[in-house]
Amino acid sequence: MVELTASDLESVLVAAQSVSTAQNPHQFSQLATEHVARLLPSEVVTFNEIDPLNGQLDFLSIPSSYSFPSGVEKHLIDLADQHPLINYYIHSSDGSAKKISDFWSQTEFHASQLYELVYQPMRVEYQMSFTLSTLHTNVVAIVANRSHHDFSERDRTVLNTLRPYFVQAWYSARDHHRLRILLASTIGALVGSDVGLIVLYEPPQDLTNGSFEMLYRYFGPPSKGSPWPVQVEKWMLSQRTRFSNPQGLKLLTPLRAEFSGRRLVLRYLEEVDDAPGAVVLQEQTTQPTSQSLGSLGLSTREIEVTVCAISGATNAGIGDTLFISAATVKKHLQNVYAKLGVKGRGELAAFVHDIVNRQSL
Repeated sequence: MVELTASDLESVLVAAQSVSTAQNPHQFSQLATEHVARLLPSEVVTFNEIDPLNGQLDFLSIPSSYSFPSGVEKHLIDLADQHPLINYYIHSSDGSAKKISDFWSQTEFHASQLYELVYQPMRVEYQMSFTLSTLHTNVVAIVANRSHHDFSERDRTVLNTLRPYFVQAWYSARDHHRLRILLASTIGALVGSDVGLIVLYEPPQDLTNGSFEMLYRYFGPPSKGSPWPVQVEKWMLSQRTRFSNPQGLKLLTPLRAEFSGRRLVLRYLEEVDDAPGAVVLQEQTTQPTSQSLGSLGLSTREIEVTVCAISGATNAGIGDTLFISAATVKKHLQNVYAKLGVKGRGELAAFVHDIVNRQSL
């Protein structure tokens, strides 16, 4: 992995902060595409949601004035099974940054129907993308396209550094949108769902009866002079200040507690403009499974190591379980940290649980 410059890291920080303010998927896609276009100058950058099985393609492009030749959308859908990147993302579940040139030489690319019918009319010679979600044949990806020179390893590192923050912001934007729809359909609709909601007014408002009681059952009584348990109050402060250090990008991290065989997960939704933030509560009984971890782009062995690691097993214990050495376990964990953009087991467990739990909403 190429080490990014201070300027690149600052730009990544700005991008992560910006997309975290998105209140719905459309706003997220606009912001995310704009920032990728700034970081990886290209002829056109697109936010694509493609489902070849159902013949659907939705996209947003930067610049918005870019003119797509007639017929390329239909050809892209028809030839999706021949596209090396789409094929890779669907079959590997690895959403990290990849280039067409990782799979095809320029000669092979030029000899393909994909180039003849889609990319030659667009004057695209090089492409790099990463995904936010891959479910069955549906791929959500941000795609950068160039005509004169290929993407560099610096470009790949920039996208891979951005990816976990973009993935989290993507799910957060969907959460915001979902909650607004529920609220617009009356509080009764929210109560009928599996989500508890406390809006961060002053004082905080429990919009779903029993949310504070549930909070106290898992985290203990409120602190003196505050409606929040001490642990919850400290957690909310850390969420609000996670961008305070320009050298230390931090993901929003859920807070969890277990009681009587169940688990309560708190997620923080940020204040945006004049809209208050909120704390979302969800009780769970399940743990992340190997199947659900596949959506994070890990290999089979990395999934096995991750499942053991987030359960609290030591490297030696994981090695005994999987019949591999502790040194091999350490190497697998280093690869997992690099792929997911986390540092250490604590962030790994938080990131895995957060993303997998969001997918279940």
